[in-house]
Amino acid sequence: MKITSFSLLFLSGFICLTHIGYAQVTTKLYQGVPPGNISAESKEKEVITDAGRRALVDITVPDLTFYEAKGANKSNAAVIICPGGGYHRLSIFDGGHDVAIEFAKAGVNAFVLKYRTFSANSFQSFEPLPLMDLKRAFQMVMENAADLSIDTNKIGVIGFSAGGHLAAMSFTPKNPLHFSFNILVYPVISFKDEYVSPKLQSRKVLLGDQISEEKKLGYSPELFIAENHPPSFLIHAMDDKTSFVENSLVYYEELVSKKIPSQLLIYQAGGHGFALHNKVQDDLWMPSVIKWLKLNKIIPN
Repeated sequence: MKITSFSLLFLSGFICLTHIGYAQVTTKLYQGVPPGNISAESKEKEVITDAGRRALVDITVPDLTFYEAKGANKSNAAVIICPGGGYHRLSIFDGGHDVAIEFAKAGVNAFVLKYRTFSANSFQSFEPLPLMDLKRAFQMVMENAADLSIDTNKIGVIGFSAGGHLAAMSFTPKNPLHFSFNILVYPVISFKDEYVSPKLQSRKVLLGDQISEEKKLGYSPELFIAENHPPSFLIHAMDDKTSFVENSLVYYEELVSKKIPSQLLIYQAGGHGFALHNKVQDDLWMPSVIKWLKLNKIIPN
């Protein structure tokens, strides 16, 4: 059996970290200078956002952290988690690692993707890098699936806010990935003017100030939903002022038109960036997602 560097890291991490109840292992996506970088220097810093959330900025060295599913309900399914942050920061704690722990508890192997965010004078061109990092993460999971007891037909993606845009872009002709399910939480979807909130930074950060109509359409994944799109679950709040709820609605409408098995959870209130817990309505959405994964036979009942 071929043992890759990621598998070796997993095995050593499992031995070292069993005291916390599950394996948690991090490995870089690329060796040496990441493609598109000017250097291999890590400029990453932790900040506290205006909303009081911990986040990372200036991510120049992307990596992937694996949380192994444990317990009697352990399945052979896996999910790659794309945190949000407007492409200029990453809310990787409550919208990444906390989410991975909950998936692992529910029997789903989880991978937290720390993809590159905008950082001045760090990249040759920032625009293609987040999707490049997601593609590389998917490749790594596929390559190590057998060693990690993961079914390659049960690997999905979940994205939050701008991470939802990134996840949805993985199903477009720009760089299609063969995920088996798709979960989008208060996602940025469309880059068309009518769906972009004045508060939204994702489009400007990724594509710059002067954006052609062609680029806006090319980065609007609701326009590229095909008949082979995987089952999808969307979560949004009606009062979201950062990513308008219409983003999820237009995406869901397209899924329905293509007869893609899908579910839509719309909260009356909750705003943006609530991660696992909509505190306004005191609701945790993860149990509904787990039931949905069982309904679609991603994980067993």
